[in-house]
Amino acid sequence: MKKVSRHPLLLGSLLAVLALGVMYGCKDFLSSAAAPQGTLDQTTLANRAGVEGSLIAAYRDLDCTTATSANWGCAASNWVWGSVPSDDAYKGSEASDQPPINDIEGLHWATGDAESYLNDKWTAVYEGVVRANATIRLLKKVVADSPAEISAADAKGIEGEALFLRAHYHFEAYRLWGNIPYYRETDTDFRKPNLQASAVPAEIIKDLDAAIALLTATPRNNQVGRATQWAAKAYKGRVQVYAGQYAAALTTLREVQASNVYGLEDSYDKVWTGFKAFENGKETILAYQASANDGEPNGNNANFGERLNFPHSGSPLSCCGFHQGSQNLVNFYVVNAATGLPIALTDANWNAPTTR
Repeated sequence: MKKVSRHPLLLGSLLAVLALGVMYGCKDFLSSAAAPQGTLDQTTLANRAGVEGSLIAAYRDLDCTTATSANWGCAASNWVWGSVPSDDAYKGSEASDQPPINDIEGLHWATGDAESYLNDKWTAVYEGVVRANATIRLLKKVVADSPAEISAADAKGIEGEALFLRAHYHFEAYRLWGNIPYYRETDTDFRKPNLQASAVPAEIIKDLDAAIALLTATPRNNQVGRATQWAAKAYKGRVQVYAGQYAAALTTLREVQASNVYGLEDSYDKVWTGFKAFENGKETILAYQASANDGEPNGNNANFGERLNFPHSGSPLSCCGFHQGSQNLVNFYVVNAATGLPIALTDANWNAPTTR
């Protein structure tokens, strides 16, 4: 009995000691002298690694990320917003799979499903804007507080890349909505009114011009995925076309063409290909750099938004069967046998049902 009676006493003593330890630990953890653990802010990130990491995070938002979306509405290729509504492609898969795209294909923009995808796109592009602005603010803090931490050349490159990305994300928003708010790193009140669509291109070009002045002709650190001066110039020409500034666009784009930095591939299959030898080829101005086998268990860094037309039903891949080429697209490539011209340009009935 004595042996048994000592167990509650021993257990009680141990619990008392543990309770005291926990109380002391909590007191220390909650005291003003305790250093916060596991937090990220401008203080903990205020170094070269923090700035470079913040910039990579801004690039990461070029394609869908599970941090902001679990769907395909923010895919880098914009296949949901381009190929599907234009009738170049069908959604594919089963009718019950990602039904919002069905409404987008039918141009039913006001439905709850379509609006959920529109929200995905809006969230993604403005998350990219936030990350680009955060990078610029952090860079300026580090340069001011620790001038030797980042070289002048790298500081210019980092700012130029962030400005390029900010322009890109705003351009993505402008293409879908027209009237949008434009955010810079100096903004503190985010309740900004929308700019009229006619005023947005000037703001984008302002950022691209600043990026052109800061970036070099070749990618920083020889990493092909980074924005360059020529990428910014090419993008500027694209924005000028959208803005209807055709003469200015010709001047810009002819300068890019004359640089011979880019060129046409000799075969179309080298542009869209899974062969590593042809990735980032001479037609590539800006491309999302996917990451695979990097420890992310679901492969979500590997072109999350481009999980498309795998063999679907019954295949070992199981996903996803999307972005299936349409009969409309096939018909558009049919040419007149005599002239070789697309019948879409010469025959009013080019897309009528036929036996082709």
